Amino acid sequence: VSEWTGKEIHFPDDFQCHLSLKDTLPDVCLSLMNAEYKILLYVDSTGCSNCRLKLASWRHLIEEADSLFKDKLSFLFFFQPKNKKEMTYLFIRDNFNYPAFIDENNKINQLNHFPERMEYQCFFLDKDNKVLMIGNPALNFRIWKLYKQTISERAQADVMPVTKVSIEHAKFEIKDLQTGKTSEAAFTLQNTGTQPLVIQMVDASCGCTVPVWEKQPVAAGKSTEIKVQITPEEKGYFNKTITVHCNVEKGRISLNITGVVDD
Repeated sequence: VSEWTGKEIHFPDDFQCHLSLKDTLPDVCLSLMNAEYKILLYVDSTGCSNCRLKLASWRHLIEEADSLFKDKLSFLFFFQPKNKKEMTYLFIRDNFNYPAFIDENNKINQLNHFPERMEYQCFFLDKDNKVLMIGNPALNFRIWKLYKQTISERAQADVMPVTKVSIEHAKFEIKDLQTGKTSEAAFTLQNTGTQPLVIQMVDASCGCTVPVWEKQPVAAGKSTEIKVQITPEEKGYFNKTITVHCNVEKGRISLNITGVVDD
């Protein structure tokens, strides 16, 4: 996840979007690509199409997004169908009328080299096609809640004065991690700007990391501490990202915790 955050997604020059996999809609393509936020779903030709598409779930998410954000959020469905007739049937069966991009030559994957696991083949993008987050909201409602919250908070940050933050150590390595045993990491953030620092939310990439932070604004020149409790669930290399949503220029700050879990 941390590897993809901030990456720019590249799109083929000759892609076309279709309604119900039939009618070409060039103007619609352009408006989808120019949205302030985009959710890109890539589905290749492997596995069960019905299981991977989940069109009914996506239809509900699109309806909710339309009511909350109007044209601010678009959905970019890039499909590489192994059987176009079967996919057309699924679109009709699930009453899915949102435009989709048919990429029979798999060009988008050739340009970007997406992860192989399908839960990591969905990307939340900004207006410049940079990855803000990764995860499939049709598979995990918590991810959808996070995407919605991010759009709302960034909209709030647009009208909130921006400040600057200095972090002594954005990466924290913990030694002697053990499964089931709780350790703690602490990050110090100093407000080096001229406006109060407002931390709206601190989000962890995994349930085994629990952040704690002060909810009050941090005055210019002052510092605050974000403490993270870590309780590993399995052995091996530990690498988790903590995202601090606040009124800095990019709207968020990434912190990283690493270590090796011995037992």
